[in-house]
Amino acid sequence: MVPLLDALSVGLTTTAPDLRLGLLWVFPVTWLATYFALPWVLGGVVFISGCLVLFAERSGEPADVLLRVLTVIITLSFLGVTVRIGAQRSRAARRLLERRSDQVNRAAERAQTNQQRVTQIIDALGVALVVVDGDGRILQMNDAYRALYGRDRFGAALPSAAVEYDRRRGSAVPPDRTTLSRAVGGETLDDERVWLFDSDGQWRALQVSTQTMASEGEHIALVVIDDVTAVLDSAEERRTLAAIVSHELRNPLTAIIGHVDLLLERDDLPSRVTAQLEVIANAGERMEDLVASTLESTRHVPDEPFEPVDLRQVVEASAASFAPLISGSRKELEVSGAESLVIYGDAFRLRQVLDNLLSNAVKYTPAGGRIIVDLGSASDGQAELSIRDTGTGIAADELPRLFEPYFRTDRAVLAGVAGTGLGMGIARDIVEAHEGSIDVASTMGVGTIVTLRFPQRRVKEVLV
Repeated sequence: MVPLLDALSVGLTTTAPDLRLGLLWVFPVTWLATYFALPWVLGGVVFISGCLVLFAERSGEPADVLLRVLTVIITLSFLGVTVRIGAQRSRAARRLLERRSDQVNRAAERAQTNQQRVTQIIDALGVALVVVDGDGRILQMNDAYRALYGRDRFGAALPSAAVEYDRRRGSAVPPDRTTLSRAVGGETLDDERVWLFDSDGQWRALQVSTQTMASEGEHIALVVIDDVTAVLDSAEERRTLAAIVSHELRNPLTAIIGHVDLLLERDDLPSRVTAQLEVIANAGERMEDLVASTLESTRHVPDEPFEPVDLRQVVEASAASFAPLISGSRKELEVSGAESLVIYGDAFRLRQVLDNLLSNAVKYTPAGGRIIVDLGSASDGQAELSIRDTGTGIAADELPRLFEPYFRTDRAVLAGVAGTGLGMGIARDIVEAHEGSIDVASTMGVGTIVTLRFPQRRVKEVLV
């Protein structure tokens, strides 16, 4: 009724000879055409026609008045029909879009369900899988890779990230030669052996392969990492067992062959017995040769002695592994001092010390803090390395207990900082095995300084 009342009110104003106010009928006609069916539009035009007949000014020639009335009626009819058809088409298009939107939403839900199912299947695999692009971004990874390399659900490295080595107890792989870096660079790996020292302090033997995935103008690589540690350990156990059995067989074989030789030297034995003893002697010698060959094939390579190690290179390698974590937490790490500081030692064990100390400095230094590693020589000629941070510090009564197993400061426990309390003790044992020393000085709210000193001329067997 509202648009009809609007048309009536406009009709009451049409007493002017030129009917200009009649143009306001456009609004009720448009209203009816937009929201109501076509009969309502035509009815509205008929109603407006009645208003024209009743209220319009009739001065002038009848032909002119009739022309003006017909012009208004035809124009409003055309407008109403056009708007109605347009509104019908708009509603039809909207309904079509809604149906297509529903179809797209259902397809998206199905795709999401399929993706979740595929993700669950991939996560259930024991093989580590990771997909990287040409910029080094991790696009996808499964749970096996996260557990192996210490990464969270979003791909960021955890504080105790794993480190790749070129061999067991060898040298840490530079950042630009890690498995992912080589895959990003387009290098093809085919069952290549990589050693990983994981966040739990365990060695992992990995077999790595890469495969380029199809993409439009973008390099995407799939890295497949198989943990073969258990296989190698089983093979090692078999070799050890074979070596033990072979070694234990040698003694009774020696006794058997020796006593047979003594019996063969006697002249009072029948010829038949002598022939049998010779058969036993020949069999014993063959078995002794088999034992010797088994021992030779299962013999371990002896541990290497200490060798020259550049502490600067060890520090830079350790600092490079913590660089993403430090930059992500808005901290600063600086390595200063001697460009080269060579001592005799075990590079792997020294890297463990640096990783433990830098990990503590990063964990207990707040955002915006600074960590400085300085290398040089002490007054007594020893190699000196200091790690200074601007962290929370350690209370004076807690410093003497810092190297106790499982000891953690009260502030660390209350703050919920992850840790086991074993790192400092392990670091001290390694340093002492190198005939070095470790000193810790700290001030609450100011920071901590850890100083390592090593003799520069020392050769001994590596740690077992």
